[in-house]
Amino acid sequence: MSPSDCGHRAGGVEYVFGYGSLLDRRAIDEAAGGDPLVCALTSYRRTWNVAMENARTIPGYKYYVDPATAARPEYFVTFLNIVPDPETSVNGVILEATRDVIERWDRRERNYQRIDVSADLSPAVDARVWAYAGSAAAVRRFLVGLRTRRAVISRGYYEGVLSDFASLGPGALQTFIDLTDPAPCPIVDLRRVDVRTAER
Repeated sequence: MSPSDCGHRAGGVEYVFGYGSLLDRRAIDEAAGGDPLVCALTSYRRTWNVAMENARTIPGYKYYVDPATAARPEYFVTFLNIVPDPETSVNGVILEATRDVIERWDRRERNYQRIDVSADLSPAVDARVWAYAGSAAAVRRFLVGLRTRRAVISRGYYEGVLSDFASLGPGALQTFIDLTDPAPCPIVDLRRVDVRTAER
């Protein structure tokens, strides 16, 4: 991956700002074209406070099992989020996306809502830019998990995000670490299971 500078493109296109798992290879391959563009999202902080309830089976989604026993623990599996904070910023990339891709990402990011962050990019971009911020329900799930000591982070997700930021070039991973709140719950080994749409 050889990211371009954020200021090099503009015009009548739409972008999505990725600050976590949207830096993965699948999302980049789905994007409308070109390399991801490295940017900062100002007035937001990256934190860990979005969760899914692992005990629930949702068609077309996923759950996690213990890789050693295949047991399905009643965890609240926790993911990254962005929250408003005028004192800080978030590093990441923007991906050019067609309307079909954006709708597909809306389904993928079911614990989030898409928000317009066009005015908060640095350098500025002359285009609409979206980002996914955690839904109120997903944040409530995290708080339940934290209160009951069942909130965890999947090691595969955690290490995948670190690897994706490392691939952006010198300093990007350290910037991610510097601009991300510490993990508030244990990081554990889990194996992801994708659920078919027809499965109940």
